[in-house]
Amino acid sequence: MKLGRHIFGVGVMTGISRIFGFVRDMLIARFLGAGRLSDIFLAAFKLPNLFRDLLGEGALSAIFIPMYTDMKKDEGFAKNVFSWLMVVLLGITIIFEIFMPLVIWALAPGFSEDPGKMQLTVTIARIMFFYVIFICGAAFLSAVLNAHSRFLLAAFMPVMLNIMLIMALVASIWYGNSIILYVMAGTVVLSGVIQFLVLWGRIRSKHFGLRLIVPRWNNQIKSMFKRFCVSLVGSGFYQITIIVGTLVASFESGAVSWLYYSDRIVQLPFAMIGLAVGTVLMSSISNALADKNMRSVYIQQNSSMRRSMMLIIPCVVGLFVLAEPIIRFLFQYGAWTPESTHAVAMAIKIQCLVLPAMLISQIYSKTLYASQDVTTPVKTSIISLGVASVIYLALFPFIGYLSIPVGVVISGYVKNYLLRRVCNKRGLIKTDKKTFISMAAFALISGALGGALMALNISNIWVLGLAIGGFGILYLPTAYIVDRKIIK
Repeated sequence: MKLGRHIFGVGVMTGISRIFGFVRDMLIARFLGAGRLSDIFLAAFKLPNLFRDLLGEGALSAIFIPMYTDMKKDEGFAKNVFSWLMVVLLGITIIFEIFMPLVIWALAPGFSEDPGKMQLTVTIARIMFFYVIFICGAAFLSAVLNAHSRFLLAAFMPVMLNIMLIMALVASIWYGNSIILYVMAGTVVLSGVIQFLVLWGRIRSKHFGLRLIVPRWNNQIKSMFKRFCVSLVGSGFYQITIIVGTLVASFESGAVSWLYYSDRIVQLPFAMIGLAVGTVLMSSISNALADKNMRSVYIQQNSSMRRSMMLIIPCVVGLFVLAEPIIRFLFQYGAWTPESTHAVAMAIKIQCLVLPAMLISQIYSKTLYASQDVTTPVKTSIISLGVASVIYLALFPFIGYLSIPVGVVISGYVKNYLLRRVCNKRGLIKTDKKTFISMAAFALISGALGGALMALNISNIWVLGLAIGGFGILYLPTAYIVDRKIIK
């Protein structure tokens, strides 16, 4: 499989999705403001997003793809899992439609002070929750395509939601704000339906034989549900840690916003590179392990490690050096103060240091998932997130909100160490000496160019763009040539 090509393709699609998501957020702020309408939409949208994260995306693929591959892509197993998933999603949807007033009260109890606001949120949430059935179903169809090494269409699907919401928001110029929430809720559901149908059509055209059947409870399904529940525990701890970080930061005025914007910036390169690597490796390593071809596993790990570190290390250097001008020229308008710019930039300078650990952890964790070990990644996540929470609480009295990015960095490297130790013990990973030499070379080249960037006087956004572009033009061919020389 053309590993680099697939990683590049998925990364590009993820980047496009993030860009449209950024445009979507700006338009929501423009048309809904930061008041009653935006509160209602964001609170209602939180539910389907939560279920998409828990049921539809990483967890489902991480469990299904290795089992499906190990069974030589058995159509009967895929049909049974698909049918059970639809039954479970239908049941969840019925329960939440009935108890939605209670759910919204639990999520946003402050809305009860405005009965009209609470009732409208319940109505919008009921409409939007049907999205869960289609988007989780689409995530399963994406997993099937990924297992057959077809990545691009599945990677493009998240773009569709953002494009359709942008169109709905722009169209509100004509239909006004009176029905905008209903239009947006309907648009969310419609995007889920379209994503599902597009992926379903692609699967049928490839003759993968996937269709709904009467679900059967057997040992395979029992094993999958057990592993899935374990994976959900890890996802639950992740959500708890985010809540802890937000609670701690809330004791310092402005800190929650500073950390939100710094996280958005730092997560962009990880989404484009790290998630792309994880998506492709899950399928390719599962295939190699099913064939008991450990040499192929090691080659893919080293190749993806070199390629991804070639891209992520200059991102770390660039963010560290250019954090302040990036935030200043993107956000320092209107009520945004220079103090806020500096605060966000400081958080970025710390948090960006975790990117290499996060990316390599993706390689280790996907290898473990591909070997059908669900428990170890969850255990390491719980330990690392526990470490992060302790650091948040211990350092906050001394360095304030910066304790959050410090905790993220330290816990990220703790998780990386734990995952690598387990992979080493089981013979699941073997990192070549040449890979370490390449990574050191990438760091030296990036550091030299970063030093040059520090000497520049970045006076406006155009100079910033030229500086970033020039960094890339000089770095990428140099790093590629050096890497080629090293691995010969």
